Amino acid sequence: MSSQPATTPHESHGRWKWDDWGRGPYDALSSVMLGPPFEGHLKLDVDVDGEPWHLEVTYSKSGFKPRPRDNINASRLYEWDIKGRGPGEAKASFNISPRFPNMRHWETGDPVGLPWENQFGEVDGVDVEYEPSNVEPERALELLPEFYAAIFEEAGESVYPEYFRKPPHPEYSREWAHERYVRMRREWAEKLASAGVLQKITHHLTDMEGVIAELKINNKEVVNHQNRLVLDPAAVSELLPGHTYGRKFEIYQLKDPDAVSKDHPSYHPKVEVLVNKKMNDREAWAWADRREVVEEIDETLMNFINWDNIPLAPDASAVYVEDDHFEAVARDDPVELYPDPTPRLEAKSEHLLLTTLRDLGKTPRDVAEKVSTDGGVTVDDLADELGKHPSTIYRAIEELGELLDLENGQVSYRARKYREEIRALVESAEYGIESYADRIQHIMGLADHVAECSPFQKWLAEHGAELEFDQEGEPKRLRIDTILSTLKASSFESAQEVAREAIEKWRHSGNDPALFSRVPMLWRTPGGDTESRPVGRLAPDW
Repeated sequence: MSSQPATTPHESHGRWKWDDWGRGPYDALSSVMLGPPFEGHLKLDVDVDGEPWHLEVTYSKSGFKPRPRDNINASRLYEWDIKGRGPGEAKASFNISPRFPNMRHWETGDPVGLPWENQFGEVDGVDVEYEPSNVEPERALELLPEFYAAIFEEAGESVYPEYFRKPPHPEYSREWAHERYVRMRREWAEKLASAGVLQKITHHLTDMEGVIAELKINNKEVVNHQNRLVLDPAAVSELLPGHTYGRKFEIYQLKDPDAVSKDHPSYHPKVEVLVNKKMNDREAWAWADRREVVEEIDETLMNFINWDNIPLAPDASAVYVEDDHFEAVARDDPVELYPDPTPRLEAKSEHLLLTTLRDLGKTPRDVAEKVSTDGGVTVDDLADELGKHPSTIYRAIEELGELLDLENGQVSYRARKYREEIRALVESAEYGIESYADRIQHIMGLADHVAECSPFQKWLAEHGAELEFDQEGEPKRLRIDTILSTLKASSFESAQEVAREAIEKWRHSGNDPALFSRVPMLWRTPGGDTESRPVGRLAPDW
């Protein structure tokens, strides 16, 4: 297996729990921080394993009522916040809070209903909310006891040296957010963002029942500022076998990347994946399961990049950009790479359509052709238009098997993909001895409009476009099978520019542009909808 870049953490957020020392770590910190010399606030610089860290220790008021034996002249217990800033953009923040049986709300006196007693029973303990940035959560767990001990050293007080040096409870400790990234050169990130893997996956999932996927584009300040694809667990499982967590894939670039030097890492975007509880039915995961989440994040990053044919090898591709925390080095354990599901879906669909149509008689093929053209018709309409008995139409629908849906006499394709492919296939030589396109051209006398090798015909082929004609042989509708945008600042191809090219090629093929300018042009929008406007109204100064 070829090498892959090692990802680096961006953000994580969770909660560690210990019942090993009762409230000892919390009470000891309160005794040294309250009163002189710190009076509840401390700043100091420490060295941890050769890394310089600046610490700030403050208190915040909790929602918990003190116990009668708590030696505090306040209506609310304090919680202790330790905020550390390390090299580069490294940060590690901790909130240390007490836990004990029968905890009460500081104002109402009602039970606060925390899960502590159900988990540990009627024992005391401590809860530490952690939130590191550009630091692995495992490294944050190593930093906590070092920061804690440094506070007592600064105060000239001794403290039990094993506080926070035992692993937290593996099941009751929870994590609810984890994000990792690689930094990629701008030109490669644009490949991901512009008609790349994000759009392919969105299109792949469009007709899939039971999934939720949302593509979010933010080009307000600059193109590719934020391109996000949010996938629920069901959508993820359709793309990556065995994956169970919903997630967000994001390409993030500064609002004004040109404000920094091209040699600065932030000139180039981050490509990152976030898993959090919001995308997973508000469910956090156990601290013991965190490596499974990281593995799914890394597999998502590596596969999405690979599906867009972007090189993975960090040492030979000039694709990745190092920053203070991301190093473009090969990971020790490459993750599993899966086949791109989007072309596999297309190949499966095309094979099904071709083999089905080749084995059919004339009536089923006529039915398939008619439904692809009209989008959806009734059995009676098909019988009338094809001059067949309704029972013959029903038999034809049965022969078409998986392709069509029949509900209350209404016939339609089960997937938009099938309809699109049928429309393309019936115009190809593979569809029959005499191609449908040739028959239509003969019936409508289209040779005068579009010669086989005309500039317009070549333009249609290059854009995967289709021009439909009415019974009089006049152009009726132009379909563009790609995602276009009418916004100037967009990573997608411009609908206005496509319309302008269409009119230009039509004119250069010897046809009247005035007639063609009134033809509606249909295309897919970045949001997955279909939009239509007259070609001439779209095209600037045609």
